[in-house]
Amino acid sequence: MQGIVFQDENANGLQDNKEKGMQGVRISDGYQVVKTTTAGKFEIIPHSQARFLFVTVPSGYLASTAFYIPIDKSVSNYAFGMRSDNNQNSEQLDFIQITETGLYGTWVDNIKHYAKNQRLPLILHTGDICYEDGMKFHARHLNSDRLGTTINYAVGNHDLVKGKYGEELFEDLIGPTYYSFEKGPVHFVVTPMWSGDYAPSYTRDQVIRWLQKDLAQKDPSKALIFINHDFTPGEDFLLKGKTEEIDLKKYNLKAWLFGHWHNNYSFMDDMNGVHVISTNAPDKGGIDHAPGQFLHIQADKNGIKSVIPVCTNLNDYLELSEPIVQGAKVQQDAHVYDSERIIKEINMLGYNKQGDRLFQKELNRKGSSAWTWTCMIELQQAKEIQELLLEVIYQNGSTSLVKKDFNLVQRAKLPTLWSSNIGRGIWKVSPLLIDNKVIAATFDDTGSRKSKIVALDIDNGREIWSLKVKNSIKQKLHQYKNLILATDVEGRVYAIDSQTGTLQWTKSLRQVGLPNFVTGPELKDGVYYTGAGDFLTALNAENGQVIWRNNDWRGGEGMPVEMLATDELLLTGANWNALFVHDRHTGKLLWKRSNDGLRFRSSGVTVDGDEVYATGLDALFILSKADGAIIGQRKHNLDFKVMGSPLITESQFITGTSLNGVLSFNKETLEENWRFDIREALIFTSSYSNPNTSDHVGTVESSIVHIDDQLIFGASDGYLYILSEQGELLAEKKIGAPVLADPVIYGPRLFVADFAGNIHCIKYSDE
Repeated sequence: MQGIVFQDENANGLQDNKEKGMQGVRISDGYQVVKTTTAGKFEIIPHSQARFLFVTVPSGYLASTAFYIPIDKSVSNYAFGMRSDNNQNSEQLDFIQITETGLYGTWVDNIKHYAKNQRLPLILHTGDICYEDGMKFHARHLNSDRLGTTINYAVGNHDLVKGKYGEELFEDLIGPTYYSFEKGPVHFVVTPMWSGDYAPSYTRDQVIRWLQKDLAQKDPSKALIFINHDFTPGEDFLLKGKTEEIDLKKYNLKAWLFGHWHNNYSFMDDMNGVHVISTNAPDKGGIDHAPGQFLHIQADKNGIKSVIPVCTNLNDYLELSEPIVQGAKVQQDAHVYDSERIIKEINMLGYNKQGDRLFQKELNRKGSSAWTWTCMIELQQAKEIQELLLEVIYQNGSTSLVKKDFNLVQRAKLPTLWSSNIGRGIWKVSPLLIDNKVIAATFDDTGSRKSKIVALDIDNGREIWSLKVKNSIKQKLHQYKNLILATDVEGRVYAIDSQTGTLQWTKSLRQVGLPNFVTGPELKDGVYYTGAGDFLTALNAENGQVIWRNNDWRGGEGMPVEMLATDELLLTGANWNALFVHDRHTGKLLWKRSNDGLRFRSSGVTVDGDEVYATGLDALFILSKADGAIIGQRKHNLDFKVMGSPLITESQFITGTSLNGVLSFNKETLEENWRFDIREALIFTSSYSNPNTSDHVGTVESSIVHIDDQLIFGASDGYLYILSEQGELLAEKKIGAPVLADPVIYGPRLFVADFAGNIHCIKYSDE
């Protein structure tokens, strides 16, 4: 069998006169690898089980037809056309990573337009296209021609479906399940999921034997990036089969990209210098309530340079916060986001009531926020402003103009005293108030180690100290004496001096691995409870010594809500597993419940007397604290997968929901009392929630704070709400960015942390 690889200058897929062959291009049948001659020709005798010939598309080129051709024994000559790719840069490569996508939704347009606007030469899909209908949809609508740029797919566990062998339909619609290609300074290798819903015909040994040949011919100066649906190598990045193995580090391995876990979790392997990157689906919330997103990744010959998460479903989003008077100046923040364009510049123009322009200012990014921009206006000038015009200029040259009314005199019912950004986004970390300080922590899903714990002055929001941590802090902070206790997503505990911000002790509860840890720790009687599964641990808060470690269960994914400690019990859980109740003092597992939807542990539980109040997938529960027996249960046509614990009052069971805002139920009968819906979510975090399968997504991830006969919570629509105990709206405040963390009342002030990384100090009362 022979063929040619040629420069297809007119991109018609045929070798016309004067179109020359290309030397040194690799051709493979999945078992062996050969190179083309000076004339671009090749000869290969395909393996008896080979089903494709495929070309390793070289840097600087696109395949003018498919990069693979099914082997047909009646055909003896094969031709692969290559054309120049003007979007590629030999020194740097920008590309998109997506995973776990469903059928059509706004995410498709977001990704297509983002790639076009930024002239990105590559989209990588790390598997789960999903099932038969998903693969047919993607093959028809998300191919390179439709998207306007190259898309390469990896096979996921849900792409192995019924057929002669698990990958048969994938091969028919998408192509080979393992192959390599080059873009700019990077050599990519795509490998398949090793098992799935149906057994594949390939084996690890088969793929490794091909890998050995492919990587042996790789340009050693190019960075090696692996694409797979899961993170499958060992800690030393040895890929092993039954008889074969390959050490990927020997080939300049710089990154491993994957999906599968439905979470946003990246880390750097210090020993080997490999960047491990997982992203959640772009069309729905993650299992651990990671926001739906795709990644814009930048790489060069040295590896990953930057990772930019892009939330989907937001186009020309722009909201102004209320002006904040700061002495002789006024702080004006703007929350701006676009899922398809990168913001280059934002200008603000102020006009008086006669229409005269008073000023034009360029806004500055607030901290490192992806959402919030800010500027200062002279107070005397601000008093004359009637209207603001905001001009958003994007990197692709497009612009947006938005007019907003401005009134400095008419103050809000809940006026903002100060608002400060702490550098990165804030997930479920509520502000911790200690002495004269507000303590908060950030998350960074890019693995670039820019997460930190920050102390702000409670009176003005100025930074007092900050401490960098290795990875994201996504859950609640705790205070023990003079220590602040926190756990990052890798399972590393930090104890920090609250006055100086210096690290007092630290402890790693496990080796870096999956899943990421997103369960909220608990502190009681000087014992810090943190971790999950076989690294669920009770630590002495003073010095980090281990008191006990769980040996009774493992598995499942992150329960993205706080544990609960009572005098005798520790209540925790894991998604896709169960609700677990331990003896708090010994760690012994006393009981667990996984039936009737209780295995979906997004929400926490609340103990009232001898009863445990909990939500499951679509039902409410009253359980016996002693043994977990079901005392009461009622199903509702609602989705209760949110990151808050239910509020139990004398007569009510109150909880947020994924789609329908906040609801109250009778504490005894579990029948609905009232509901308070909210606006459409700005981001989609609740597991599998998305705007393409629901008419309305009104998500409340915050717990409901009960104080002074009022119910206070933040929401994913970017608002803070205050309700009466009967569910009537008493006040609302536009924050401008999603609020996932619980609000905190501290005397006459209310503190709110938003997803964009802003801490807001709000006047709550006149006390």
